[in-house]
Order: sequence, then C-alpha cells, then structure tokens
Amino acid sequence: MTIAESLHFVYDGIRSDEMGLINVNMSTGMQEQPFLPEQNLKEITVRGRDTPYFIETERKPFTLSLNFAFTEHFDNEQLNKVANWLGNQPYYKPLYFSDHLDKWYYTLYTGEAKLLHNCLKQGTVQIQMRSMSPYTYSPVYESDLYDFSRNSSSGSKLMIENKGNMTCKPVLSIRKIGDGELSIVNLSNQGKTFRIVNLRADEELIIYSEQEEIVSNIPLTYHFDDAYGDFPCLVEGANYFKVYGDCQLKWKYQFRYVG
Repeated sequence: MTIAESLHFVYDGIRSDEMGLINVNMSTGMQEQPFLPEQNLKEITVRGRDTPYFIETERKPFTLSLNFAFTEHFDNEQLNKVANWLGNQPYYKPLYFSDHLDKWYYTLYTGEAKLLHNCLKQGTVQIQMRSMSPYTYSPVYESDLYDFSRNSSSGSKLMIENKGNMTCKPVLSIRKIGDGELSIVNLSNQGKTFRIVNLRADEELIIYSEQEEIVSNIPLTYHFDDAYGDFPCLVEGANYFKVYGDCQLKWKYQFRYVG
C-alpha cells in the first residue's frame, strides 16, 4: 500500500475526516513518494589512488509532499483549526494513512503550505511534511508483564520478535525483587549482555536503550556507574533472551523500517 491510495490520514492522533479533509492526488500520471531515504557516501580520496576509501554511509530524513482536500465548503474557523493542527506543532508528531495504519512517519511541516481554492469556499491544502529521521516506524508495542520474581540461578527465557528491518532499541520498565543485580543477555545478538548492580528491593527502573539512560524511582539514586555491557536492543527477527535476577519486567518498543 502507498500514501496515494489512502483516503484518510491521522496526524497527532486526530483523523483527517474529523477536520473535514481527505487525502487526494493532484496529478493524473504516475504517483511519486519516498521509497528509500537519501543516502550519501563518505569517502576519502588519496593522491595516486583512483579508487577512494569508503568510510561510511549517511542517510537523511525525507520530505512528503501531500495534498488534502476539504470535503465540504470551508470557513475561517475551519481554516484556523486545520492551520493550528498541521502547522502549530512543537515537535514531530506521528502521521499515518488509512491504507497502511502500521507505518508511521514522525513529521513537522516545512517550507511553504498553500491553500488552493475556487473562491467558492472549496479547495485543497498543499503541504510538505519533513520526517524526523530517515526511517518509518511501527505503532508503539508494549509487552505483557514478565514476572521473574522467583528466578532460578540458571535464568529465565523470553522471546521478542523484531518485525522491522532495522535494530530496535526498546524502553524497559523493571521492578527489582529483593536487593541485588540484574542481567539481560541477548542470545540472538552474540550474547551481548546488559548488567546492572546495586539495586534495592522494590526499586523501579526505566531503561532507555536509545538514549542509554537509567531512571530510578528512588530519589538521588543514579546507576550510571552500576551499569555494564550493552544496553538491550532487538536485532531483526526473533530475539531470544536470558534474564538473571529476581524482577518484574515489561518491554516497550517500535519497529523501524528502511522504506
């Protein structure tokens, strides 16, 4: 499914039909939309060598060019509501379309936004929405509560499937049962281990893998020097984990996609 096939869209949790808008195509030929993010190659050229040395790739956020039509005659009040909704956001907000509800873009409008009308209170809005990153995202998923309150010394298993085609960095909510430490080993990612020590009974933690931050509910308690190894992440496909230490654990994550 593509953007052009969708009649309705949702931005910042508000459906377009609630605002009197539908998604339309202004051209009669082939439709164009981003397929892969723009990618630059970083290379170093050395005198006397025709082939440059490859360093890395650099991907850039993309822009969606969109057209929305008013389903009825508009008035100034409706124009103000639409302008505030689409153009007065403090940060990137999720945008997704009715024929592909599980593919989210995080966007803000950029450049010009135009109102095209026939002087009879009928018309369309043309707007460009710039994405937050080079990738698209799934909805936010939250796992059931894994209760390892009586964990054995050999650990407990769990599996989480990453259905995206990029590494996914989750947010973990943990309640420690009893004083001690906790380890999370990803057997599907070369056994990479995240270990945190000096935890207290009933301490609640939020672990942000993307930002590599640990937040405790105990005032003035910081675990930066108590954490070892790699923050948990989900590689593409099935991820089999071993959890060591008595705890209750919940995962929150969004899959990422190239294209």
